[in-house]
Amino acid sequence: MSPDLSRRIAIHRNHIFALLFVATSAGFGIHAWTSMTIGTPADMGPGFFPLMLSLILAMLSVGVGFVRPDLDEEPLTVVSLRACLLVLSGPIIFALTIRTLGLLPAVLITVFIVSFASRFATFRNSALLAGGFTVFCVVVFHYLLNLPIPLWGTWITG
Repeated sequence: MSPDLSRRIAIHRNHIFALLFVATSAGFGIHAWTSMTIGTPADMGPGFFPLMLSLILAMLSVGVGFVRPDLDEEPLTVVSLRACLLVLSGPIIFALTIRTLGLLPAVLITVFIVSFASRFATFRNSALLAGGFTVFCVVVFHYLLNLPIPLWGTWITG
């Protein structure tokens, strides 16, 4: 690949991602503005925080668009369909299992399945990652934050 083509791809990559994030933040900001009460900083409504987050994301995205890319950057590549589907399935798997199985099995199953999105994943590494992340989530969300999420769901406890 010629250096000129590589430089053009790197420059366009920053602009493409900046535009995608600005569009995403604009969509969420417009939704918050039109469908929720914004309020003021002293008396925040339910739309205040989403609107502020969308504004911050837009500003950061514009900043990314102006960052000069490294000349040695790899060109933009397409992600494999398997990896994309596995990562996108994560929230769906978690949402379908959290009530019926509980926090512990839901996190374990979700992380184990999604970890295979990596081309370097092995059964052993995925099991270790899922186990470690499950322990972390149980300790943080169940014990430290005392969130009312049962460790075991209705299918297990009856």
